[in-house]
Amino acid sequence: MLDSLRRNASGWVAKVLIGLLALSFAVWGIADIFTGFGGDTVAKVGDEKIDAVSFQRELSSEMNQFSRQLGQPMTLDQARQFGIDRAALSRLISLAALDGATSDLGLRVGDEAVGINITSDPDLQGGFGRFDRDLFRQALRQNGITEERFVEQRRNFMARNQLIAAVQAGVAAPDALIDVVTRFQEETRVAGYIILPPSLAGDIGEPDEETVAKFYEAGAAAFRLPETRDFSIMVLEPEDVTHTMAISDEALEAAYEQRRGEYDVPERREVQQITFATEDAAGEALAALRGGETVETIARGLGLTMKDVDLGKVTHNEMLAPELADAAFALESGGYSEPVQGPLGWSILHVTAIEQGKPSTFEGVKEELRAAVELELAREQIYDIQNTIEDARAGGEPLADVAKRYNLTIRSISGVTADGKTRDGDAVELPDLPDLLKTVYESEPGEQVPPLDSGKDGYYWVEVDTVTPPELPPLDSLRDRVVTIWKNEKRAAALEALAAGLAERGNKGESFDKIAGEYGRSVLTMPGFQRYASNDTFSRAAVTKLFATREGGFTYGPVGLGDSLVLMQVKEIRAPKLDKDGEEYKKAAADVRDSLEADMLQTFVVGYQQELGVEVNNALLRQLTSTDTGQ
Repeated sequence: MLDSLRRNASGWVAKVLIGLLALSFAVWGIADIFTGFGGDTVAKVGDEKIDAVSFQRELSSEMNQFSRQLGQPMTLDQARQFGIDRAALSRLISLAALDGATSDLGLRVGDEAVGINITSDPDLQGGFGRFDRDLFRQALRQNGITEERFVEQRRNFMARNQLIAAVQAGVAAPDALIDVVTRFQEETRVAGYIILPPSLAGDIGEPDEETVAKFYEAGAAAFRLPETRDFSIMVLEPEDVTHTMAISDEALEAAYEQRRGEYDVPERREVQQITFATEDAAGEALAALRGGETVETIARGLGLTMKDVDLGKVTHNEMLAPELADAAFALESGGYSEPVQGPLGWSILHVTAIEQGKPSTFEGVKEELRAAVELELAREQIYDIQNTIEDARAGGEPLADVAKRYNLTIRSISGVTADGKTRDGDAVELPDLPDLLKTVYESEPGEQVPPLDSGKDGYYWVEVDTVTPPELPPLDSLRDRVVTIWKNEKRAAALEALAAGLAERGNKGESFDKIAGEYGRSVLTMPGFQRYASNDTFSRAAVTKLFATREGGFTYGPVGLGDSLVLMQVKEIRAPKLDKDGEEYKKAAADVRDSLEADMLQTFVVGYQQELGVEVNNALLRQLTSTDTGQ
C-alpha cells in the first residue's frame, strides 16, 4: 500500500515509464557541481529542485521492487551496476520537467478535486471501503512526509495527468500503420516438415585417450566443482525472548488505560460532507439546507453526486481532519454543522445516523494486551541482549554456549555454494536473512563476524565452520561423463551439418518428398502456424527461422522438446484478412495508439528538459549511492 501511495503522490503514468527510461541517460554530464543551490539538491530542472530525500525514497522503492523480482535483497552496489540509481533520478527529472511545464501553462487543481481524489483513493480506505484517517497518518509517517506535503504532491500529480491528457489528446493511429502491425502479428504460414533425430548423425566412435584428455582440459571450467562452505547461524528476535519479560498486573492495567482506545469499539456515524471553495458559499448552502433543501440538490449544483459527498459510516479518526471530525461528532442525528474550514476548503457536515460505541474491559483483553506489551518490551531490550551476547563472545564464550544460555537454536548448514546450491546443483533451503550468503563468503573460519540485522527487529550471528575450495576431479573419476559430453557434441554437430546440407539441396530446387524419401520419411504438414507460436515439435528458434524464410524456401531448427532437428519448407504464406470491426484489429489499433501517445509525451518531456535546462549534482549523487562511508 505504501509503495502505491508514494507512486500516486509523486509517481508516473505506467505506460510512459518505458519510453522515458530510454531517454533518461541523455541528461548526464550537463553540470558536475551545482553553484548557488542548497547542499541537499541532487538535480534541478529549471526552477524545480529534486532533493536528496526524494531521490533516496525513489531509489529505495526501485531497489525494493527489483528485490521482489530477484527473490532476494538487492545491495546498493548491485543497484549501481544495474543502473537503478540513474533510472530513479531520471524519472524524478522527467517529473520535474512536467511540473515545470504545468507551472508555465498555469495548470492548477482545486482543493475540492484534490480532497475527493484523496478520500476516494483505495489505498487510503479501511476494511469498510471508507477513508481511514489512521491508515492515512500511518502512511504519511512511513513515507516521511507531512499531510500538507502529501496534499501538494497529489495536487501536482493530478495537474501532471491533466497535462499528459492534453498532450496525448487527439492522437490517432494511421490505418496503414495498424494494417502493417496486424499483418505482422496475424500472418500465418503453412509448412512441410520432417524430424531429423540424432540417430541420423550415424555412429560416433570412441575417442582416443589424447582426444579425451584435450576435451577434459578445454572444458575444465565445466567439470570443476565449486567452493562450498559449512556454517552455523544463531538468530535472536523479539519473539525469542518474550517469555523472559515479567509484567505485573498493575503495569498491565496502566497499559490498558493508555491504550483502551485500541480495544474499544468506537462510535461510528454516517456522515455526508459537502466542501466549498469559500466560507460565504458554504454559509449560503447551509441556509438552504436548514430551509429544507436536500443534500443531493446542493451536491448536484456543485457538479457532484451523492457518492462524492457520502463518507459512509466512519469513526472520529477516519475523517480527513480533526476539525471536521470534531464538528461531525458534536452533531445530533439529522443535524447540519456550521461551515468548518478543513485542509481542502470549507465544509458542511451532515449526520444521518449514529452507531454507539462499545467499551472494552480489562479482563476481556488482558491476555492479548500482555502478549503485545511483552513483544514491545522485547523489542526495546533486544539491543541490550545483543550487546550482552557480544560481550560474552568477546570473552571467548562459544556461540553454542551463548545459545544455550538464552534458549536459542543454532542451525548448521553444510556444503553450500555461493549461489545457494549444492555441488550437484540442487537448491539449499536457507533461512530468509539479509546478506546471509554474502556474509558467509566474505568471512573465514574462526573469524568473529559482528551481528547482522535479521530484518525482523532482531539480529543473527553466523560462523563459518569449514571451507571446501573448488576442485577439478581427476579425469579418471569423470571419464565416462567426459566421453558422453564429447559424443553428444559431435553428434549434434554432425546432425547440424546434415540439416544444413538438406536445406541447401531444397533451396536449390530438389523435391522435399525426394529428400524425405531418402530417410524413409514422409513430409508432414503444419497448417496455419503463427509467428509467436511454439510446441514440442517446433521451438521458438525454429519458428523464428521459418518466418524469416521466403515462400518455397527451406530452413531448419531445433525441436521444442528433445535433441532432434526439424527440417522445414515454407509452403504458403497467408496474410490475415483484416476485419476492422474485429477485436484483434481493435487491440492492434489501441497498442499502436498507446505507442504514439508515449512517443508524443516523450518528445514533449525531452523538449521541456532542454528548454528548462537540467543540472545534476554528480558529487552528491555519488555520495548518496556510495557504500564507502568514508566518502
